[in-house]
Amino acid sequence: MITVLADRHHYQLQQFLHPSLRLVPYDPIAGWTGDQVRRADALLVRTTNPVNAATLPDDSRVRFVATASAGRDHLDVSWLDRLGIAVVDAKGSNARSVAEYVAVTVLAACDSLDMAPSELTAGVIGAGFTGSAVAELLGRLGVTCKLHDPPREERERVAGSHAPFKSASLNEVLKCDILTLHVPLERSGPHATWHWLDETKLAAGPKKLVINASRGGVMDEQALLAAHEIGKVRAFVCDVWEGEPAFSDVTAQQAYLSTPHIAGYSIEAKRNASEMMCTALHRFLGLEDPEPPVLQPHPQKIPDGDLSLLRILGHLHPVFSYDADLRTLIGRPDAEKGPAFLRLRQETPLRHEFAEIGLDAGVLRRHPVLAVLGFRSIETDTP
Repeated sequence: MITVLADRHHYQLQQFLHPSLRLVPYDPIAGWTGDQVRRADALLVRTTNPVNAATLPDDSRVRFVATASAGRDHLDVSWLDRLGIAVVDAKGSNARSVAEYVAVTVLAACDSLDMAPSELTAGVIGAGFTGSAVAELLGRLGVTCKLHDPPREERERVAGSHAPFKSASLNEVLKCDILTLHVPLERSGPHATWHWLDETKLAAGPKKLVINASRGGVMDEQALLAAHEIGKVRAFVCDVWEGEPAFSDVTAQQAYLSTPHIAGYSIEAKRNASEMMCTALHRFLGLEDPEPPVLQPHPQKIPDGDLSLLRILGHLHPVFSYDADLRTLIGRPDAEKGPAFLRLRQETPLRHEFAEIGLDAGVLRRHPVLAVLGFRSIETDTP
């Protein structure tokens, strides 16, 4: 029997996995044991657990590794390739979830700044699944978006694409009011992203808002704090951190919103990732996919007194409670803070994405932007 060793927090994994496969869960905080991984044929992980020569024994029989994340910086892909181990990621699985996180933070910042989204421009760094979803949703809100992704432009030009992507210039995006980061973490090479947002780029022009929901190392936190202190950056949002799972207390205290690497956490994103990993594994093994579960809409009732847009968004998207939870960890020693950060990521209840939530038509009439964000109208009983 083929054994699949998997992070026990993968969402509904058993529903998507072929019944002939033996599923063995592991605790991501403790990590897998040597005995577990030696008996496994496939390994399904998240960003919590690196896969490299130190974590995967030489005598392992693993021939397939999949991650539920879009990024692969926790995987030693070159080493896995040399061993002939297939590597799969879940790019695009949480794109909509991250886009909703960014949209809510932008709307909250607009409320604080007393500005309309239509008055703002956003430089979206990275035009993959997530960056493109962010630009699309912010565009619906009226924000003018400029997508910057020279590697994508280069790839599509070389491939001879019929309508190749055209990247906005660096100068264009650095002049924007908002910078939002959605690139993989690459420490070297012609398109390295380590500390992409550095002192020089932050000095190029004032920013009303900087958002990092990609990887912590993409942004130089010390440069960001210095720019914030002198007013070059009015506000910033951090969902990812340079020292993750530990994080800088100063950065977290100064941030407009501080969250525990949870921008992409929705039921739909987690389900997408599980399905994508299992589908890839089945193709690798020559198996058919089982029937997917049937999804149902999820109506939500807004308390009668919550008429402001920001209060309603707080009920529908828990970004503000994510922020409150992370701030309870500020001041703890790193040895305690890191595991507590991981527990927040693993134990926080998942939310539904906006398209899966039904709201009373009256709420949508009072706040048309909710329909723009994708919330559905539902019929309610009237007295």
